Amino acid sequence: MRCKYKLITVWLSTPAYRGVMARQPAAGPAPTGADSSRLRRDRDNIRELLLESAIAEFAQKGYDGASTTSIANRAEAHQPQINYHFSSKPELWKAVVDRLFTQLDAALADIEFGDDLAAGFAELVRRIVMHAASHPELNQIMVQESTAPSERLTWITETHVRQRYDALRELWTALRELRVAAPIDADVIYYIVVGATSLPFINHAEARMLLTGDLGSDEQIDSHVAGILAMLLPGRRA
Repeated sequence: MRCKYKLITVWLSTPAYRGVMARQPAAGPAPTGADSSRLRRDRDNIRELLLESAIAEFAQKGYDGASTTSIANRAEAHQPQINYHFSSKPELWKAVVDRLFTQLDAALADIEFGDDLAAGFAELVRRIVMHAASHPELNQIMVQESTAPSERLTWITETHVRQRYDALRELWTALRELRVAAPIDADVIYYIVVGATSLPFINHAEARMLLTGDLGSDEQIDSHVAGILAMLLPGRRA
């Protein structure tokens, strides 16, 4: 059975993703001469530092708790530079979310499903767990934003989440037809996968108190992935 499922390929072809990429800043000419280091600091590097600072602040404190002053201070920059590079706090938040989903896409982009859907799904789960372990900020922001209706939640759902939800739902339906998947409704599989793959890394402080191994170690990740696959793909041959 040849499979058409390449979740990220499907997502990358959507108008929503092209809109995300259109918001990414174009690379300017490389600075030259004695002032090249300063120019990088003043332009590209400051923007990147502000973006990385905002990722940490929004993940830790939420949108309302993170101030542009604290974001600038963390980046050792000035608050007006946020307006210069991102125009406003809402646009900075969107840039953060775009960046985090782009990183997730890159982590999943080369998964091949081919003739073995179950093997492709297993690799998908492994990549998501590994990414959640190294980049917990995406899921931390999603948890905070998803607790109440807002314009931000509508934007993030329509720009980033819905395509992934639909693609995973379709993939799960095919796996159930092959009788390798657990009897779980396709409508809820997105939340089961996201929750199972990310919760220990969202609640990392608690997990480190309870788990006996190193939370981000290869052994712990292997054990975590194996447990998820045992629950979700009971009919898969080892």
